[in-house]
Amino acid sequence: MQNIEIKAPAPDPALLETRLHALPAPLGWTRRQRDVFFRVPAGYLKLRIPSEGPGELIAYVRDPGSGPRSSDYDITPVADPPGMERALARSLGVRGEVRKERRFFLWRHTRIHLDEVEGLGSFVELEGVAREIPLAEARGEVDQVIAALGLDPATFLDRPYLEMLEDRGGTPAMLPGT
Repeated sequence: MQNIEIKAPAPDPALLETRLHALPAPLGWTRRQRDVFFRVPAGYLKLRIPSEGPGELIAYVRDPGSGPRSSDYDITPVADPPGMERALARSLGVRGEVRKERRFFLWRHTRIHLDEVEGLGSFVELEGVAREIPLAEARGEVDQVIAALGLDPATFLDRPYLEMLEDRGGTPAMLPGT
């Protein structure tokens, strides 16, 4: 599947949530997530282990840059996340781990995440999903949400949480005492 996405710091998550309700983009759920990244030759492979519900194995590659960009991904449900984590860690090795609390909102075909990431802070992510609509239309939706939330494109990030944590000397799974 494909989507158009951006990520940006969220210095005022409460303000963003107020703006989301005005879209309207209702809150779908809030949960803790642990993403375990595995060493792979291209792109990213992560096992998402949520505080509730089944796990997901997510493989993706994303265009470079910090603006709205395309991402190709595959998501596979995982009934036994601990068993899958052991098998993948044994065969591929763990690159790192990202822990976060995520609030999920939806506007049309655009997923909006307000994330509180351990070791990094607050962020907003937009994903315009091009499953039922063309990629160009997904891009248009993302642009509309950017405007509605008052996001500044100069603040958009070009790195996943994993790499930002690595830049700081590790990820929570690799830091002493965690």
